[in-house]
Amino acid sequence: MATEVTLQPVEILDVDAAILFSDILVVPLAMGLPLEFVAGEGPKFLDTTRDFQSINALKINAYKDLDYVYDSLFSIRAKLAKDKALIGFCGSPWTLATYMIEGEGSKTYHQSKKILYSDPALLHTLLDKITQELKGYLKSQIKAGADASADI
Repeated sequence: MATEVTLQPVEILDVDAAILFSDILVVPLAMGLPLEFVAGEGPKFLDTTRDFQSINALKINAYKDLDYVYDSLFSIRAKLAKDKALIGFCGSPWTLATYMIEGEGSKTYHQSKKILYSDPALLHTLLDKITQELKGYLKSQIKAGADASADI
């Protein structure tokens, strides 16, 4: 399905590049945060990362477990015209951190702000861990056929 959705704008509008269609939350999910999609509400993490124990429990090198994303990129690259670029995709460290702290999307980011002001070292630890995962994730996307990656 990701292949079809990624290729549609190229096929319909003849744009210069395809951008990988992927959810930004695949990385925290691979890092071990259970995720559910609640009808009418959207994605929600069943656990949050609001202390060092929960951050230290996150899986390292989890990006290596995202073969289904890389398989999609291989498939897209195989079907995409040679003169069209393929752009990978991921969420930014801050966006992912706020989801992981709040447990869901937020308009106020109360818990994230609370940690930012009361325990910046905790937030930096989480951001550093996410950033390391995203670096591996984006490099893996390029190995799988992306010409570049968007966001981080």
